Amino acid sequence: MSVYEKKEKPGAALEKTLAVVEELSRCKPRGPSERRPSAMSLAKSFTDWSLVLSVALLTPPALMVFFVDPAAAYGWAKIIALAALIMSMVLAIASLVAPIVASGWLLYRWESVNHQNMKNDIIHEHAIADRLRSHGTPALEDAKCWLELKIKRMESRVTWFFGDKTAVLGLLATAYLFAKELGGIELMEKTMRAGPSLDELGGTALMLVAALIFGLSLGAIFNKHIAARYRYQVELIDLAKRDAAQ
Repeated sequence: MSVYEKKEKPGAALEKTLAVVEELSRCKPRGPSERRPSAMSLAKSFTDWSLVLSVALLTPPALMVFFVDPAAAYGWAKIIALAALIMSMVLAIASLVAPIVASGWLLYRWESVNHQNMKNDIIHEHAIADRLRSHGTPALEDAKCWLELKIKRMESRVTWFFGDKTAVLGLLATAYLFAKELGGIELMEKTMRAGPSLDELGGTALMLVAALIFGLSLGAIFNKHIAARYRYQVELIDLAKRDAAQ
């Protein structure tokens, strides 16, 4: 077995660092559902159930129209079908109005809602910091060092592809002019229908460049998302260290 095939067993200090990283991988900020006020949650539940009941009430009249001659139907059946249709429309309208009413209430109570969310965020992140403190300050420092190193590497990779925001805007402007000179959307649509060929070399090249830019953009967005996740973990380590120092 070669040296490169051997799996080195991490030391005790590294084991503690890896334990911190594993703990951080399970730590997440409070999600939108947790931050949503009770009024918005009630409005969402009301909207969901209203839509379900609206569809349920609409189904029998729809089946009656498709499979039964309305002229031959009994009078009481028509009345029930019309009542079901009216109730279905009322519930559908209510499902649209409920979120608007809840949003208006939220705008009126935004100060208390934001204050409560801030309190809950502090409680949530201090609970995470309490768990992290048990790993010890040296392990936290080492984990923070590795996280910051990962962030720098990911950000430098994105910068190498795109540069700053001005360069991205310049790239988009160049791509737009390139597309305009080669025929724009019509040429791209024609190339997609015909497939790549030597006869449409300009359109094929444009499609390949557009696909490359799109792929690199998705990769950059994904990298930034991961880097933001690592920054959040670094902030949790700083909070744990500050609590330990107090």
